[in-house]
Amino acid sequence: MTRPGRRSRGSVVSRAVRARRTIALVVVAGVVSGSGGAARADSHGPKPHASMTISVWFKRSGRLWHTKRTVPSATFPERTAVRALFIGPNAAESAAGVKSAVLAGTRLLSTTVNGHVVTVNAGNKFVAPAPKKRIRMRLAELTFTATQFPGVHAVHLEDQGVVVSSIGGVSVPSQMTRANFARLLPAIVVHTPVIGAHVSPRVRVTGTSDVFEAAMVVKVLNSGGHLIAKKFVTASCGTGCRGHFGVTIPYHVGTAQAGSIVVTDTSGRGGPPPNIVRIPVRLSP
Repeated sequence: MTRPGRRSRGSVVSRAVRARRTIALVVVAGVVSGSGGAARADSHGPKPHASMTISVWFKRSGRLWHTKRTVPSATFPERTAVRALFIGPNAAESAAGVKSAVLAGTRLLSTTVNGHVVTVNAGNKFVAPAPKKRIRMRLAELTFTATQFPGVHAVHLEDQGVVVSSIGGVSVPSQMTRANFARLLPAIVVHTPVIGAHVSPRVRVTGTSDVFEAAMVVKVLNSGGHLIAKKFVTASCGTGCRGHFGVTIPYHVGTAQAGSIVVTDTSGRGGPPPNIVRIPVRLSP
């Protein structure tokens, strides 16, 4: 018999058992919502945005100049590339003499692709009068930049929705292709590395060229302008046709420093090379 006002031993034990069960459930819930929950949050958390590398064409020494930009991946890369062109050269490129024939502040209104033609609808600054050479370079920069993507071979230009047939006395084809501006390409076009790139001790140099007998020389110069590496390379075509070239050059420097990649052709008469391309870069030890 249980005395009045006192709990039975069985009642106390029963309550203790229930308390322990409650504590155990709380601990388990904490583990699930804590470590397990955190693991799920980590696995489904924000992922870095995918990126892509695009080509942008400006001018240097009166010829077309190729460079690159790394940008977020886009479903409409033609628009992204033209916008990068309208932004213009970066600081390192400007310091190396790279310029754009596109006026600063030029706006891109829209881009559409129909078949193999991309229509670029630009603001009126793009069609502003200028010397004819600059206008041709402006059109060339746009055409080479916009037609880098598979299946896109021509550019149709509009000014605020109106078809552009001429700018400052320069005829604008309804479908501009790279062939329209092939003469503005330099003999040597370097694709990699680009100006300002931080290059590894085994630097990969690639591009295209149309030079005598496809013979070329690639050099690495240190911050003092001294030769620290050199290789000969033969492009896939030359003397009247444009070929591809690529070479990997190992070099050594004791500390990180400014340097240059120099790409030249060779002179058939034993004199200095007629075509020289210098790419300012950062060398790595």
